[in-house]
Amino acid sequence: MLHKLLLPLLLFALTNSIAQTPAKKKTILFVGAHPDDETAISEVLTKYARLGNKVYVIVATNGKGGTRVTKIPEGDSLGNIRKTESECGCKALGIEPPIFFGIERLDTKIGTGYYFKEHKRFMDSLKLRIPLIKPDIIITAGPDGDTHHSEHIVVGATVTELLLAEGWVEKYPLFHFVWKKGTESVDPGSYTDEQYFNVRIRFTAEDEKRAIEAMNCYVTQYTAEELKEEAERKLKDTENIIYFRRFVIKKGLKDDF
Repeated sequence: MLHKLLLPLLLFALTNSIAQTPAKKKTILFVGAHPDDETAISEVLTKYARLGNKVYVIVATNGKGGTRVTKIPEGDSLGNIRKTESECGCKALGIEPPIFFGIERLDTKIGTGYYFKEHKRFMDSLKLRIPLIKPDIIITAGPDGDTHHSEHIVVGATVTELLLAEGWVEKYPLFHFVWKKGTESVDPGSYTDEQYFNVRIRFTAEDEKRAIEAMNCYVTQYTAEELKEEAERKLKDTENIIYFRRFVIKKGLKDDF
């Protein structure tokens, strides 16, 4: 008789224990070419940080070769300012301080031979750092480079190349952020057919607010008017979803295509 009374209590305790077990916190890594690249998906990054996950950003270059809206000359001074902007942006999002690799450039503007050396340096740096971070998720730009920017394309391709080379495709799952055709504020040619979307991440108004706050850190890249327009665009878009496509490999060897 006693065991009949105890069994429901044991089942209740077990069920309640399982229900209360917190979800495992994840480590998320975003890899970008420049300070400010993470703003493409900052709502998602700040959401996961808010939920208690570790969120890291790797910045391949320090952006010393370009500024959109100021007259600061190219060089180390600009690079230092852009690094400070990136630190400000990550702090506003509540994520870990950015990790800078200090790569010169990732296009052939510096000369083909030098580009190859910098690409190898970037690849080697990723190979060392990723196992230290141990990300559950890696996010970077896809083949379109977000806005067809050549260095964005190289960064995304290099991350993919490394995972393939080291057999890390399953160990460190890779996701490309993707845009619907006609998405505002994105290069009109940078889009993916929606049949290939396989992850959608919803975010809150608070996440959006933090993303707008982070955008305001990047004064070398956006005018006050552009920042205002971007904030208005974000607030106007009430869908509050960013889509992703996971990079997957079909295994098995066949003797024909």
